[in-house]
Amino acid sequence: MIQSDTSKGLLRKTDRELADKLIAEKHLSTSELSIALAEQKRLGGFLHTHITRLGLMSASILRDIRAVQLQLPVVDITAQRPDPAVQRLLSGSLARHHKMLPVARSSTGHVLLAVTDPSDLIGIDQVTAYLRGQGILQVKLGLASDAELHREIDRVFGERISVESILATGGKEPPVDKIVEAILQQAYDLEASDVHFEPDEYFLRVRLRIDGVLKQTHLLHSSIWSGIAVKLKVLAGMNIAENRLPQDGRFGMKLGINDIDFRAACLPTAHGENIVLRLLDKNKNIVPFKRVDISDHARRCINTAVAKPEGIVLVTGPTGSGKTTTLYSVLSSVSTEDVNVMTLEDPIEYPLPLIRQTQITEKLTFADGVRALMRQDPDVILVGEIRDQETAEMAFRAAMTGHQVFATLHTNSALAAVQRLRDIGVSPEILAGNMIGVIGQRLARKLCTQCKLPTQLTPNDQKLLGVADADVSSTRIYKAVGCEHCGQSGYRGRFVLMEVLLFDEKMDELIATNASPPELARYARSAGFLTLRDDAIRRVLIGDTTIEAASRVVSFAER
Repeated sequence: MIQSDTSKGLLRKTDRELADKLIAEKHLSTSELSIALAEQKRLGGFLHTHITRLGLMSASILRDIRAVQLQLPVVDITAQRPDPAVQRLLSGSLARHHKMLPVARSSTGHVLLAVTDPSDLIGIDQVTAYLRGQGILQVKLGLASDAELHREIDRVFGERISVESILATGGKEPPVDKIVEAILQQAYDLEASDVHFEPDEYFLRVRLRIDGVLKQTHLLHSSIWSGIAVKLKVLAGMNIAENRLPQDGRFGMKLGINDIDFRAACLPTAHGENIVLRLLDKNKNIVPFKRVDISDHARRCINTAVAKPEGIVLVTGPTGSGKTTTLYSVLSSVSTEDVNVMTLEDPIEYPLPLIRQTQITEKLTFADGVRALMRQDPDVILVGEIRDQETAEMAFRAAMTGHQVFATLHTNSALAAVQRLRDIGVSPEILAGNMIGVIGQRLARKLCTQCKLPTQLTPNDQKLLGVADADVSSTRIYKAVGCEHCGQSGYRGRFVLMEVLLFDEKMDELIATNASPPELARYARSAGFLTLRDDAIRRVLIGDTTIEAASRVVSFAER
């Protein structure tokens, strides 16, 4: 039993029960819990808040544990977008003050109220009384994570000024600072991954990449671009006098209640410098591997690969396919008190608790970093990217000396990784016996669950999906429609399409004898290898996506 004081007296009963549960179920060590309790005593507040702030546990896992403890349903705001009409039933002042938000309304008329502190009885009474005034007689509580709920409240009720209104009231000199902040705030609210500033002869086009698809949000006069470009370059620490060479930079900005990092890249073009910003939200916790939405087959294969104590596991795919996120999820599952995990990254996108992360610089290359890491007594090494022969050879040398090595590689498929490493200069003798597995992946758009509709298979659909004639009448797929929940796009969020190639003695033998890619593919298939195409077909047939969306990232043609 945990006995501890806080600045406000004895530890709350719910916090004490949570602490006991986390220790009993081995989610936390006693040392980790002691640190969290010390922070709670120093700063006040709730125990679960400090556990997630310190990065000791995933916010989603802790939320689910607390929901069981408190006997409340889970509200996952990220996975299920709240109903905008229901959200507007509550005033912004009450939502912000009590950190509560109505998110859904059932067919029977009751409203689900998302909370983070169900012990705030006064707040709950005030909110339910307000909702009664809106005609809502039944309210049920649901538990949300702090960060998700606070972000959603800020998105719904935070003050937002449009770029158009700023320009309309800006006078002769447009307020560049406000325009930049408005564009970036909109990008964050829409959960965009990238912001594109694209100058043309007469226009400045601003596009956001949302769920992997670019969407134009603003078309401004080109005269405004010089001021915006200078502002962005100053923020990112770039040389504003240099406009003929590419530049990279990074900066942080507070948007609403959230601190967001941006990675900036500037490239000279015919009509000015093109600038692209990548949003990095460190408030988003890495999803634990056991909760990553992948097939059971892919999960079993990855678990088999990770269980081997030495060798290399590669994650392949194009830029923006979620390779780093997958590696972070896997690393979170192998990082324990008795394992020393160290990484080399360019850049460090998300801080990982209790994992030593090193930033690659002009003076520290991946190859040099691996050499240095080898002297740090690591068990597991992450190499952010294998780009050249020297880095590849150092990674394989680490694997050959008893280390488990994870790395990313830019190839189109898992099978193509073998040929890519050959091209880089890794000999077949070194490849054979040191490769554990290769993960190939893509990110595909997910159908909005609120508005997707079933549709009949066309002859072309039947051919692409490989559905037998006898099964056509019983096979149902879905189409995108569009509603308020998904911004009329028909899609909401993305998921991973994945293939996992495991290496065994026969595969090593084929690699050592320089077998051709078709030979490797035939053996892999005979050994149970399932391709990205197989996973895409499965996802279409279970209603997660459409053929059109999957076709953007995976070819349905047989190879």
